[in-house]
Amino acid sequence: VLKWFYGNQSVSKKAPFATNLMNRSTLSHLETSALIAFIEVAERGSFTAAAVALNLSQPTISQQVRRLERFVGIKLLHRRSNQVYLSQAGEAFISHCRAGLQNIETGIDSALRASQATAGKVTLGLTCFNIQRCLSNVLQRYCQQNPNVSIQILEGVPGDLVQGLQNQTIDLAIFSLPVPVKLLEFEELYEEPLLLVTGPDHPLTLVKDVTWHDIQHQPLLIPRQETDFGIRYIIEELYFTHQSKLNPAVEVTGCQSFQHLLGANCGVAYLPRSQVQKDLERGSLVDIKLPLALSLTHKVAIASHPKYPLNPAAKKLAETMRKVVHLPKVQVLSK
Repeated sequence: VLKWFYGNQSVSKKAPFATNLMNRSTLSHLETSALIAFIEVAERGSFTAAAVALNLSQPTISQQVRRLERFVGIKLLHRRSNQVYLSQAGEAFISHCRAGLQNIETGIDSALRASQATAGKVTLGLTCFNIQRCLSNVLQRYCQQNPNVSIQILEGVPGDLVQGLQNQTIDLAIFSLPVPVKLLEFEELYEEPLLLVTGPDHPLTLVKDVTWHDIQHQPLLIPRQETDFGIRYIIEELYFTHQSKLNPAVEVTGCQSFQHLLGANCGVAYLPRSQVQKDLERGSLVDIKLPLALSLTHKVAIASHPKYPLNPAAKKLAETMRKVVHLPKVQVLSK
């Protein structure tokens, strides 16, 4: 076997590999330090240089190489005065030594990565208006990196999410700011426009320069919620600024209901751009171009309860959210 392994180099009959190359009992006596010493001496052409590189004494390096040669049963290095170079057998052997050590390093790295993989369960709460942007790229990357984590998604109105964070049934929640709840901690993720959208056949799509007079008389679809914050609060503030009432307010719970009602020309709605982007591209909804004074935006934030430390799975999910939305710095908005 060794003749095939080393070519035509003669092999000592005492070589422990000669009878069984894959004998693990025999290989258990092979020292990794001897392989490293052999490689260093061969690459540097000097026992002294190898000793300096490995922070060992020169006699120690010489002993390790001699033990390796006795173990293999073959002369691996030629020594000529101050010169050291590989024998033919050593040249054949050293590439396998390098590959073996590289495999060990790779194996250790893989083991460390596996041991650091987050395992457990995380519960994420969000409203239907934050689903598109938060659940697509974020969860795709998170699941790839943390395959052992069980993720539970709870969709609800903001008031339910606040309660879930307070009673620990939710680890993290995604909110549209502002949320005037001092007990929670918020980290801003991103900001995006709230577009005024309607169906393609709605009369408002024919108006060239839309004014507040054109909007205030339109039936407005708004999120149903018992609390006065988030997207609903932003919309109500706009009407309050213009001293107008919602006319008439149609409260909607789910995003599909918004799309069906808007498609049937039942009114208009301010919705996040990420939520309606695909509908706009398909032409099932139309974005009404507004002057700057009538344009709205909303900020989206991760919410947690500072009283209850996040488990490792929840921490990883928050980190993934920040990376996906390219948040340069975590900013604590309230506490």
